[in-house]
Amino acid sequence: MEKELGDIHSLLSPLRNKFFRKLWISSIFSSISGQIFPICATLLLLKEDKPALAISLLLSSQVVAYLIFAPFGGLLADRISRMILVRIGLFSRIIFSSQLLFGPAPHVARLTVTVFLMGMVDAATSGAGGALIPDIVSKSGLQAANALRAVTGRVASISGPGIAIFLVSVTSSRIGFITTSIGMTIALILLFGINVPDSTKYPRTHFLEELLAGYHFVRNSQWMLAVMVALAFQTSILFGAEMVLLPIITTREFDTPRIFTIAIMSLSLGSLITAAFAAKLRAKSPGLIAFISWSFLVFLIVALIFPISPAFVIICYFLGGLATEPMGIFWQTALQREAPDHSRARVLSFESMLSSALMPIGVGLAGPMVNLLGERTYMTICAVIFTLIGFFVLFIPGVKSFSTPIKETQSL
Repeated sequence: MEKELGDIHSLLSPLRNKFFRKLWISSIFSSISGQIFPICATLLLLKEDKPALAISLLLSSQVVAYLIFAPFGGLLADRISRMILVRIGLFSRIIFSSQLLFGPAPHVARLTVTVFLMGMVDAATSGAGGALIPDIVSKSGLQAANALRAVTGRVASISGPGIAIFLVSVTSSRIGFITTSIGMTIALILLFGINVPDSTKYPRTHFLEELLAGYHFVRNSQWMLAVMVALAFQTSILFGAEMVLLPIITTREFDTPRIFTIAIMSLSLGSLITAAFAAKLRAKSPGLIAFISWSFLVFLIVALIFPISPAFVIICYFLGGLATEPMGIFWQTALQREAPDHSRARVLSFESMLSSALMPIGVGLAGPMVNLLGERTYMTICAVIFTLIGFFVLFIPGVKSFSTPIKETQSL
């Protein structure tokens, strides 16, 4: 298949590629539908006798499924057609969401099993989705394509929950599940007609060795492993504290839960704006720019340490949102460029699994540490650790450029 596009300098340029255009439109429907489903399930669980426990079980089941099956998903995506795997994933989501329409209203056990299966599918296809882009778009177009995908994700994160809340409040969760199934079906139909070459053929080895190929490649690329570990710890520390304390502090300080939802939307809006301009961003040291920008996420913690007004919290979250996408787009593009074709999906799956693995620890520690140290002390410690990790990782060769140093390349 001939890869369309030469040099790309604008956000919308990747849409000239007819295959990427269909893939992108499909991702709009699948991303928004993917946001609607868990919100509808969560709102349905609020009617349970112990809603906090039920929702915790629901969210945990998705994370557990992802951690278990992500390595297998990466291996599958490198062994078979990545496009076929994405189609199978969408078809599975249609089945899982549609089965909730039959029988009695789903309760916590049925919803938890369904979300676990959804998490399993996400794990099996996440590596394929990211690894598929270089199969369609030339290397010069990867940054713009990833920026456009980031815009899609942010639009979905803003519109999806809003649609879900509207559907549930005006109609019922059942209509939300129907909407999810319809959206996934449209996404699946759009993928037909996209021709993507199979991944590079290579000699088969032992199953365990192939399963761990992504890990072995990352381990041998010291800069890549350093970035993955740094980001995993940073997101665990920062977002673990923020996810738990944002609703508590804003509701207590301002006597309304509305500021919590507006702050989240402000974060997504900031990310959306940055993603829209990231396609044109060129840097000799993308890693350095990414980590400098990423450091401004500390504004999320600043807002909670000093919640002086609703406007201050919302502005801090908007600034934090602006800081996210240079890291996301530069980092994703670097992984796609550096990882070998035959194990690209496994590298991406390993990165995704590692970033998810520590998040439950960060969330779980937030409550006990706040009780032990107090809110402000704990959040200040989190902010300092977050900043120091981002500072020291830049001293590792290859991190500033997000590429393998020449000496390391010769030794691999």
